[in-house]
Amino acid sequence: MKSSKSQLDIHYEACPKKLEARNQTIIQSYRNIFHKKSIPANKQYWAICGRCSYKKGKLAENCEPDQLIKEKLIKSNQFHGVEICPEIYEANKNSNKQIHWYLGDFYESMVEYSNHNKFKPAIVNVDMLLMPKCGAEYLSKIMHFLTPIKNIMIVGNFIIKTRQHVATIEDMMKRLEKEPCFQSSMSSDNWKIKRQYYLYNGTGKTRTKMGTIILYKEVKRGGRYKDVDGN
Repeated sequence: MKSSKSQLDIHYEACPKKLEARNQTIIQSYRNIFHKKSIPANKQYWAICGRCSYKKGKLAENCEPDQLIKEKLIKSNQFHGVEICPEIYEANKNSNKQIHWYLGDFYESMVEYSNHNKFKPAIVNVDMLLMPKCGAEYLSKIMHFLTPIKNIMIVGNFIIKTRQHVATIEDMMKRLEKEPCFQSSMSSDNWKIKRQYYLYNGTGKTRTKMGTIILYKEVKRGGRYKDVDGN
């Protein structure tokens, strides 16, 4: 999968709209739901990461892992970033040796990792460049895979509006509710949907609009929120 020169060179990650979107949908959502400033030390953060480096040996300022590390939500070795474009993956993997980088499909990368390693995600950021129709199918498949895990938050990011297509949050939810994997997950375990949805304009000068939903599960013991392994 080749990317155009513009896709490889433009610093989308530093866009103020993207920074605020991450703050609201990821950082503040996790802290409000789980009452923790950062994810537990033995847990992981997984993301469709995009480009995170433009200079060898250095993370881009305010890219996703840089922002989350500076906000003390995670530490470098907790970030697991997946990218399907080989050129972007090569740039990322040389930026920070403590971060875990993977080349491939996001869902398949998580499944493969879980087959050989301790897979313990606290946050999974599914930042898709997909409209609700295809995005709902992909997100529900990921949700079904993550259902056995406790104390987890999924951030589902969809394209709501492009020049050719327009959708709404309601469209997004209707599509999701029709998916068999979503129905099975909701009926079999303690998944919840955050009531507040997040809408924002796409990065840069694009007229694209994005929509985000938050899915989460929590285990509450003795008046406090704890992980099943005690953290």
